[in-house]
Amino acid sequence: MSKPVRIAFVVEGSTDYIVLRAAIRSLLNGRDFVPTQIWPDLDTNLRPLTGGGWGAVYKWCRDIVEQAGGPARENPLFALDNVDMVLIQVDADVARKKYTNYSWIKNPPDDELFQETCEKPCPQPSATTDALRTVMLGWLDETTLPPKAVLCTPSKNIETWVLVGLFPEDETAMKPDIECRWDCEVRLRTHGLIKSGQKLIDKYLANEVAMQTAWPDVRVKCSEAERFSNEFQASVPAN
Repeated sequence: MSKPVRIAFVVEGSTDYIVLRAAIRSLLNGRDFVPTQIWPDLDTNLRPLTGGGWGAVYKWCRDIVEQAGGPARENPLFALDNVDMVLIQVDADVARKKYTNYSWIKNPPDDELFQETCEKPCPQPSATTDALRTVMLGWLDETTLPPKAVLCTPSKNIETWVLVGLFPEDETAMKPDIECRWDCEVRLRTHGLIKSGQKLIDKYLANEVAMQTAWPDVRVKCSEAERFSNEFQASVPAN
């Protein structure tokens, strides 16, 4: 019997973790996995104990580089025997953000990196996500991925995957170039998963099994879901 896959999660927030957990269960097709939530800190009900968002992922990346005193691959995290994979997720809407969105980010890289280099015309979604991945590697002081690292960059955000997976007959979900649309999160408000701008963790949890079941369809419709799926499966240890 195959050993459980040991996955460390570095994600923007609770609901991202829930969606990715559902996707991973689908991709592992019955094989067990042991999740470790590195960032953000969550309680037993998956409520965040610390701030999230892309800025927190950026800070985590910079912290492990500082701890290593060099590129991220020199941090012991990527050499630990009890971790098979480090999954780092940032939504592609980050491509239009600025480091100054977070006042606590000190000595950031050039703010124009996002504005001029990262966000590209869509389609194709990969034009932006490829550029964003380069930015994320820069956060890690790397030019290639460290061993065990897997990136996840939904376009424009992970709510696109949720809308396509849970509500495939929604008028927006059925439109072409769904990964280029900015209104998927808005549509989830009409379906009760988001209220007053807040993603409802209990609603996401209640739909986790449905998201797992729908994952093959999400892969078909969303190229970044397919890319993540392929890169994840390529990183899963054989036994």
